Amino acid sequence: MTVKRRTQGGYLRLFILILFMAWNLPTAAEPKTYLLDIPLPDIPFPNPAGRTLLVSMPKASPGFDTSSLVYIHKYHILEYYKQSQWIDTPARMLLPLLVLQFEATGKFRAVLSASTSPIACELRLDTEIVRLQQEFQTEPSLVRLVLRAQLLDMALRRVVATKVFEIEKSTQSEDAEGGVIAANQAVKKVLTDLTAFIVEQLN
Repeated sequence: MTVKRRTQGGYLRLFILILFMAWNLPTAAEPKTYLLDIPLPDIPFPNPAGRTLLVSMPKASPGFDTSSLVYIHKYHILEYYKQSQWIDTPARMLLPLLVLQFEATGKFRAVLSASTSPIACELRLDTEIVRLQQEFQTEPSLVRLVLRAQLLDMALRRVVATKVFEIEKSTQSEDAEGGVIAANQAVKKVLTDLTAFIVEQLN
């Protein structure tokens, strides 16, 4: 009986030890999520004499249609941060920013988003993220954003203008957070340049 009690007591202590170790095992940290977050412009009243603009859903080149934060140490080799990511793909996050940016010009009768509106418009803006990556070939590292834009006249069924915008912004730190801050700066700059370009085509 004594041996049996000792054996049972040993099993109990072993069981408690296993539970204690399981409770204290380090758990995998949840990845940090980031947003394309730039200051939102003030929206004026629509221009009744303006044309209607439909902003289509931005596309992304292969390797960049992802919520992962992309970086490169060597040219042509894409790598992805494991513990940091966008809350959605940059292409999808860019759509509402484009709509607000063009509404803020006051040049259009209406600016509609392809994600919510089936209405045919006079003009359509197509965009594609060709590159959005943090590059470690320089110090400090930099974020490169390449955006291709195309404005179409839907009534005449022709391309009005096409342009590729390339923006570089140096990072404040050599990590994912530094890349995110620089990416937001690059997005702000490309939206400003794109807006000016499209408004110029209207004139």
